[in-house]
Amino acid sequence: MSIESKESSAPLKGKFAAVACSPEKSHKLLDGLRRMGATVEPLSVIAIKEMEDKTALDAALSRINGYAWIIITSSYGALFFVRRIRECGLAEELSRLRNVCAVGPATAATLKECGVEVSLAPGEFVAEGVLRALADRHGGLQGLAGARILFPRAKEARDVLPRELAAAGAEVEIVPCYETVPGKVDPEVLRSIRTHAPDLLVFTSSSTVHNFVNILGNEIGTKLLHKATVAALGPITAGTVESFGKKPEILPRENTIPSLLEAIRDFFTLNSAQRRRDH
Repeated sequence: MSIESKESSAPLKGKFAAVACSPEKSHKLLDGLRRMGATVEPLSVIAIKEMEDKTALDAALSRINGYAWIIITSSYGALFFVRRIRECGLAEELSRLRNVCAVGPATAATLKECGVEVSLAPGEFVAEGVLRALADRHGGLQGLAGARILFPRAKEARDVLPRELAAAGAEVEIVPCYETVPGKVDPEVLRSIRTHAPDLLVFTSSSTVHNFVNILGNEIGTKLLHKATVAALGPITAGTVESFGKKPEILPRENTIPSLLEAIRDFFTLNSAQRRRDH
């Protein structure tokens, strides 16, 4: 194997990567980075937990067939929504659900794995793209006037999509089925990050960016952001990174872990090739 092919198979050799994500998303991401040669430090800056108070969710499930659309914006939303359906003894309803909109390929894949038929999977994974897809389906958003739309989602999430649908006359019901809370990071890991700045910082959501900076302290967290190459999963996460004055160098084509790993590989492979040409 030539030197060039060895470098392309391990473009992160000698690099230190810190990955800020929930434990549930970390396995494939960490494994993929290690396969590229990186030394990886997982940072569990967030944790995902189900809602303790499920009153609103259970009320929505009791009339599950009365919604014109059920819009699910994340894999976690899909998992906790389906879990509660089963816990309530409504598992047979999963195969009968119609007009389910999945935002992003990972969400669609999770729903399909749970036995839910996805009716609409917009090509753009942000609110504006979902609105366009729904408008195309109904001859304009005005076609949703009076329609009841259910959003089973995180306790705290962007309101752009439900707000625009409500403005079009839809009856929007937002039901939290999980929440994102700060994770617990080993103090030794934090000391290591402060003294050995990562070459690569990977963020999988806006919460991971905010919690990374909060846990490390604004001055140090922002400094590390600016010093590292930053990979952000999705445009919303990228926007949060930019709010700290740093433009992410790596943004995948799709909001999926495989696409994120591909984008990281491509970036460092290209940089390695450029360095060889310069020398």
